[in-house]
Order: sequence, then C-alpha cells, then structure tokens
Amino acid sequence: MTVDGVDEARRVDPDALVDRTEALTRFVISTEGILPAQRLAQARAVAMRAGDRLRLSGAHTVVALAGATGSGKSSLFNALSGMELSRVGVRRPTTAEAFACVWGELGAAPLLDWLGIGAETGPRPTGCSTWST
Repeated sequence: MTVDGVDEARRVDPDALVDRTEALTRFVISTEGILPAQRLAQARAVAMRAGDRLRLSGAHTVVALAGATGSGKSSLFNALSGMELSRVGVRRPTTAEAFACVWGELGAAPLLDWLGIGAETGPRPTGCSTWST
C-alpha cells in the first residue's frame, strides 16, 4: 500500500527512530567495560550523530545530491526547488559551495549550521529560503 506515493513499509516512523537511537545509546553505555572500546566505537559514533541530528529538527528531511563533477547536480537542485538557485555552467566545476532550499524554515537554521551550510545569502525567494556556505 502507498501513502502519498511512498510505500508504507518503507516509511520511517519518527518515534520509532528516536526509540531505536535511544536503545543503541543504552546498549553502548551498558556494554562499556564489557566489550572492547574499539568494538563499540562505530556504534557510539552512530548513536551520538543520530541523537545530535534528532535533537536539531525532527520536522525537516535532508536530501543530498551527490555525483561526479558536471553530472547535473545543480540542474537537478534547481528543478527540484522550482527556482534558479544554483548556478549552472558548462565549465567544471561550477558550484563551489553547498546549497539548501528549505520549506517551512522554522527551526532549520541550527540544522543547516550542523550540516555546515552557513548563513543565509541573497534575497529570499518566495516559498524557499536559500542558504550557502
């Protein structure tokens, strides 16, 4: 069954995600001194990063566009936002900084800072806040 075009089985329940993150944190804490520290390092890092992210904003979904230089990431970003926010060019590389488009920006600034996307730049297009480093 799908909801808004997304397979229900693939949806992530935000409360369940918080519960799983907390359970991983409890596991790491409870096994310190029992399991070797190097065996817990990755689990500790995941628990800390996930906890940090969840505390910032559970209302914002972050989507990254990754690919080779010149593969069309800026064109896709502009198409997804419905605006010309990222400069597109034939010379590579054209884009030198990260961009974000935020709908419902309340609470987004700390999350963007955490992601390394700095202060707002330029005039704010209607319906979208643009940020760049």
